[in-house]
Amino acid sequence: MQFVVLDFESFFSNDYTLSKMTTEAYIRDPRFQAHGAAIKWSKDHAAKWYDEPALRYVLSQEDWSDVFLICHHAHFDGLILSHHYGVCPAMYGCTLSMARLLLGNHISVSLDSVRAQFGLPAKRTPYNLFRGKRWGELDQSTRDLVAEGACDEVESIFKLFRTLAKDFPKEEYLVVDQTIRMFTQPVLRADTDLLARIWSKEEHDKQVRLAALDISASDLASSDKFAALLRDAGVEPETKEGPPRKSGERGTIYAFAKKDPFMEELLDHEDERVKALAEARLGEKSNILQTRAETLGWMASRGPLCVYLRMYGAHTTRWSGGDSSNFQNFKKPEYSEQAKLSLRDAILPPEGYILAKPDLSQIECRLLNFIAGQDDVIERFRSGQDPYTKVASAFYGYEVDKKNHPKERQVGKILELQAGYGSGAAKIGATLRTNAGIILTPEEALKARDAYRSTHPNVVDLWRAGNRMLSRLAGGPPTTWGSCNVRDGRIYLPNGCPINYSTLEYYRDDEAGEEYWRLKARNNRWVKMYGAKLVENLIQALARVVISQALIRIVGLGYRVVSMEHDSLWILIPEDGRERWHIDRCLVEMSRTPEWLPGIPLSAECG
Repeated sequence: MQFVVLDFESFFSNDYTLSKMTTEAYIRDPRFQAHGAAIKWSKDHAAKWYDEPALRYVLSQEDWSDVFLICHHAHFDGLILSHHYGVCPAMYGCTLSMARLLLGNHISVSLDSVRAQFGLPAKRTPYNLFRGKRWGELDQSTRDLVAEGACDEVESIFKLFRTLAKDFPKEEYLVVDQTIRMFTQPVLRADTDLLARIWSKEEHDKQVRLAALDISASDLASSDKFAALLRDAGVEPETKEGPPRKSGERGTIYAFAKKDPFMEELLDHEDERVKALAEARLGEKSNILQTRAETLGWMASRGPLCVYLRMYGAHTTRWSGGDSSNFQNFKKPEYSEQAKLSLRDAILPPEGYILAKPDLSQIECRLLNFIAGQDDVIERFRSGQDPYTKVASAFYGYEVDKKNHPKERQVGKILELQAGYGSGAAKIGATLRTNAGIILTPEEALKARDAYRSTHPNVVDLWRAGNRMLSRLAGGPPTTWGSCNVRDGRIYLPNGCPINYSTLEYYRDDEAGEEYWRLKARNNRWVKMYGAKLVENLIQALARVVISQALIRIVGLGYRVVSMEHDSLWILIPEDGRERWHIDRCLVEMSRTPEWLPGIPLSAECG
């Protein structure tokens, strides 16, 4: 396969720029114009600049069916190629994605930043000289500087690729390629009428809430004004530690986030006005459904939906959403009137296909109990018994079954699926209240926590092993942890992907009188680490390996994966009268036992 490295330079201005627009909107905007591109056709040829007319010609002459195209931000350059030039290579490579995996997502992976990491000089493309100017408006000396800068970028991308490739897992190239292809070769359609109804309903509900409370949107959007409204209603707002300032110090902010215990308590407040204020605040600050409906609607007006997933966006190597359209986090519709207004239902396959969404069943729970050696729970999965009734029975003190005790079983389900990462009583109580409408007293929540831990002693032991592993990650000798290798401040997963703990440190907080492990995350945030948290990282990372290896096998069968949500793949199934057969083939691959974890009973389902 021929290696080709490419980097576009394009027109931008103060009001038409990627800093103010999504990648998709920028590229498919009528104002878009490529100045040209630098291309390195092989490792033995120097990068060459082509202005737009010459570029259009050379791109049309190349046989792209045998090209491995390498870019730094392949989403960007790849969509330009496909949308404006009709070019789709055999395979996409992305040094930005490779760098995010190997260097860690706690640092910037812009080309300048990655160059600096490897001792390369800063980019020299003169962006300020061509801001707001078309190619025809540039004098020859500026054109030469643009061409030289682009060629320098391409040569650096090739150097970075060769360096990063030494440690980049081989099977991940196909995963990166398929992820980029979801964005650069879009096929999904949108039901714009449904999106408009979703937007309108959210707007109507918002206005009804404001009118009933006799307040304005600004009263809710401002934390200070919202605090004043609470005080007027007789409630003193709680505060919490805020994010670090530039000085490194932390101030306090109001505890007004959706998952803050204070806001959860307000949602259950006995005073109806206080409760309504909390509901209105969260509705105003969490306009996710309305915003996404608007984003998808505008995107659909420009063409098929470009699914932007950020490779290795999560610390656990999982994907994360990007480009202001988080396809990783569309809520599943509930069986109610609201199901008719689901974003999921507004996303449609191309003509001639159905969109199957097979989902790994209880994948994290199965992995956790299998790796911990909690054999009784695994046997219930293997034999088809209800996996949730045992812990429910331990909590209630009598035998719970699905038919006669649906509420009790629901408590057992939430405990089994959530308490495996060391959740305390308060969090368990909050989850039951939020997800199931089940109210427990603090004493009952503590009893629920203990019911899980007493029925899962091996899982508790795994948390303790996680505590010991933190010391190894911080500087101990290499070791193994199940199917993973631990060395050089990283946990290497069975597919070769590392989870990066190179910033792990033991921290003493003299002011709070605490000592604990912490890990630097994005935006210079520090995340507290402990054994159960490390176990959570490990299990989620292993679940990611299960789904990505299933993706590789399903693509190998000839199917197109067009999106995904953590443990679910979105697969195009041809309408050829054999739809169930196609789906069953995919389910076999989704539930196939990994070679690196023999004996685990996996399962998948698809409606």
